[in-house]
Amino acid sequence: MPLPAGWLAQLQQSPGLLAFIGIIGVVGLLVGFSSLRRYRLIEDIPTARVRSAPQGYVELHGQARALPGEPIVAPLSQTPCCWYSFRVEQRAGKNWRTIDSGTSDGLFLLRDETGECLIDPEGAEIDTTHSQTWHGSAAGLGLPGLHRLGQDFGPGFRVASRVLGASGALLGGGQRYTERVILEGDPLYAIGWFHSLDDSDFRDSERVRMQEILREWKAHPERLRERFDLDRNGTIDLREWQLAREQARRQAREELEPARNDTHVHVLRKPPQGIYLIANREESALVRRLRWRARIGLGLFGLALLIDGLALAGMHLG
Repeated sequence: MPLPAGWLAQLQQSPGLLAFIGIIGVVGLLVGFSSLRRYRLIEDIPTARVRSAPQGYVELHGQARALPGEPIVAPLSQTPCCWYSFRVEQRAGKNWRTIDSGTSDGLFLLRDETGECLIDPEGAEIDTTHSQTWHGSAAGLGLPGLHRLGQDFGPGFRVASRVLGASGALLGGGQRYTERVILEGDPLYAIGWFHSLDDSDFRDSERVRMQEILREWKAHPERLRERFDLDRNGTIDLREWQLAREQARRQAREELEPARNDTHVHVLRKPPQGIYLIANREESALVRRLRWRARIGLGLFGLALLIDGLALAGMHLG
């Protein structure tokens, strides 16, 4: 359907607006094809079971479970979880500027009816239903109860979260907080590179986990100093760092020890090539979401192409 002549005339006189519509079209094209690729992959790849999964690129379904040992805790709401991501933004005029952000890289488990697989979230695309945004202070509205509300009631949580965020903005909150989590017991869907470690490379698995634990501790320097700064001089010296490494090695060994008695330790991680996706949604819901994103993105691209084409054609004829 052609656009009204008045709109075309305004577009023809506004190169900046034409460029903006073109940018929207390009973004829609990228989002559309990315979503199309993902949902087709999800539909095409067969589901594997942990016990019988082949080595290589697989799709797994199960439940999220935390590893024993020191828990993973979301830093803003202090919610115990399997994975978190957070962002803190500062108001700068009409815009928001990110002043702090982070994502957990600790291992957690996917458990199905046949066994357990360690999930290494580093490098993964995470799609989670548990997300909240609030304004004011870090402890103001971001409470563990909100995440549990999201787990129990789904869409109501997301609506409440947006309302709380909007209320904070109207009240002039100078900082905005966003936190996303995967909770223990969530349904878990994952596509990635499946690898079984036998007892001969169990030490390598232990070393990798030790390094991950140390990275987690270094991400919270105050807690690290409180735990290992024995002389209380405000710094971790070589002797104290060696103590931290030994403690991390013991924790890694304790976490992985139950799996040592199994024939294999299974790990899912980022593939050498291809998509690495983790979601706490059922596969059907994930496919529906990606399919709608593909339709909207490609629709925006088509609309932008039509509008810019009509405007440019009018300019050429004029």
